[in-house]
Amino acid sequence: MKKGWLLANVLALLIMLTGVAGCNNETPAEPESPAEVTPTPPPIKPSFNFIFRYGIMGKNILDTFQGTYSKDMIIDPNIVIKLSLSPEEMDRIFEKMVEIDFFDYPERFRVSVPPGETLGMQTPHSSYYFKVEYDAGTKELWWNDDITNEDEKAAKLRELIRLIKDIIESREEYQKLPRPRGGYL
Repeated sequence: MKKGWLLANVLALLIMLTGVAGCNNETPAEPESPAEVTPTPPPIKPSFNFIFRYGIMGKNILDTFQGTYSKDMIIDPNIVIKLSLSPEEMDRIFEKMVEIDFFDYPERFRVSVPPGETLGMQTPHSSYYFKVEYDAGTKELWWNDDITNEDEKAAKLRELIRLIKDIIESREEYQKLPRPRGGYL
């Protein structure tokens, strides 16, 4: 009787262990269908827009907030047109700003000339104004480019200005604009 009882208990124990080992409360996960897979989002690009005034008295104005461009017609009223930059053009401009440390420039930029060095000036001269809004805040910069002495920060800022002007002037909308009458002395 003891053998039968022992055998029954061992069998019961094996059945319980097999049931416990083969059973868990979780249902096996089915492979996710492609519609249910959430892709990793791409890195977030900074939101970025700006106003750029340039030329004599800063009368030419690119406004990426409004998608407009205003051309200085000198003796005639400015002409305002719709002009929106492409995402690639905006990326190139932002990357150039980062490359030259634009966001570290002072609000009022001026070329400093060491004492004793001859000061070179030009008239008329271009004036520049930037108002840049991006994720980290707002940056404004004013510059009257009247000093001709060599300066590394001025040269880098001119690279940025040249890039923006080249983009504007390459656009068909800009090329269709009439030439201004007159000029500045």
